[in-house]
Amino acid sequence: MDSSDEKLAILLSIFETEFELKNLHSALSNASGNVDGAIAYLLDQSQSISSPPVSKPEKRKSIADFFAPPASPAKRRKETTDPPSRKTESLPSSTDPNNASTSAQSRNLKNAYHALFEASNKNIPQKQLPPKELTAANIADHIPCELILNALPGELADMLLQRMLLEAEDWKSRRFVLFDREVESPHTSCFYREPVESAKGYILPDDDIYYGGRTVEGVRIMPSGAVKARDHVERLVNERLQERDAKAGGRHPVEIQGWWKPNIVFGNCYRGAQQGVGAHSDKFTYLGPRPTIGSLTLGATRIFRLRRYTVPGQPTPQTFNISLPHNSLLIMFPPCQEEFRHEVPQINPLRLTHNPISGDIRINLTYRVVRREYHEIPRCRCNNPCELRCVVKQPQTLGKYFYMCGIGGNPDRGLEAGHNCGFFEWLALEDMVRRAKENVAEEDVNSSQTSKTKA
Repeated sequence: MDSSDEKLAILLSIFETEFELKNLHSALSNASGNVDGAIAYLLDQSQSISSPPVSKPEKRKSIADFFAPPASPAKRRKETTDPPSRKTESLPSSTDPNNASTSAQSRNLKNAYHALFEASNKNIPQKQLPPKELTAANIADHIPCELILNALPGELADMLLQRMLLEAEDWKSRRFVLFDREVESPHTSCFYREPVESAKGYILPDDDIYYGGRTVEGVRIMPSGAVKARDHVERLVNERLQERDAKAGGRHPVEIQGWWKPNIVFGNCYRGAQQGVGAHSDKFTYLGPRPTIGSLTLGATRIFRLRRYTVPGQPTPQTFNISLPHNSLLIMFPPCQEEFRHEVPQINPLRLTHNPISGDIRINLTYRVVRREYHEIPRCRCNNPCELRCVVKQPQTLGKYFYMCGIGGNPDRGLEAGHNCGFFEWLALEDMVRRAKENVAEEDVNSSQTSKTKA
């Protein structure tokens, strides 16, 4: 991989939603190939275009600092007088980014990145469609999702909620790196894997689960209620997948082929209206491209928000809000993770529907399939497993997948969290498709032999 591609990958990972590819090339060229200089220059451009207020120091150190709730309608109307979008701006070549690097180092980088995100919130065209409320009846008309109400037997849903409330008492807030700062999610979460005795597919070892370039600690075994719920979710998802396959004439070759067998659960706990999670898409590292995810809601009703990634030069996409009540299953089909960002926003407490069992607490269990062919993850120069990402903005490489440094740091090598070693590698997608077919064939043989043995 050419070093210029590696440098561009770093800029792409930071500024993909802010500048076009040609602007990143220009910044890197003006900085004589110096990545730090290019980053500082682009940050300065973000600030100069948006002119965000930076007079007060930042107080909070949570993810909410970076992903603030959307502006009110009145504020959005006021912001339509702001300068044109950065995505269509040409970067002037008269400024020396190396000088900008000096100025950037003299100010608080967290405030600079915060300003960058404040600026992105102002990038709203004058003609923007208002948010749309989606229901089980119309959701499929707008986004690649399906909402199933009363997904589990009522008694099982209530029992599982009670059990997961106990489990969630010692779940942890997940710490991860956003750019060069380590931040903490305002909600708690935990990974669960399926028990060996009830496993239906590939089992991921406990010590091989990574998130943000780090080993995930405290991986647990699914309690029996979560396993029973898994069986219901599996059946519902596969029924819908088969219906989609029939209409589409088959499944995309990079997706999971055959039966969808969830083997891992990511649990989230939101306590009260002020706990949420910012806009993001789920990581592809273990799931592979175009994943299908079954998201089960237990407890309080909260808003789940989705919006398509903004394409440079195109109007700001419409925001969709979905109320997810207790015992509802939201199935996110491909290519939801590639094309949309989703979040659980902070809301007015008056809009939160309490649950008789959990009150204002919402438990979310997302059932996922860790794919065997994506277990062998390349390691970056930090000696950490890389993250698999998708190009979602640039027309030249739209839809391609790549591995890059997870910026998790490595204390053994003296690397702090936020260090990006510049590793970049395109995913060999054709090889993965071939491996997936081989794995499916092997599983079919094993399943056939098991059936004969039982008979």
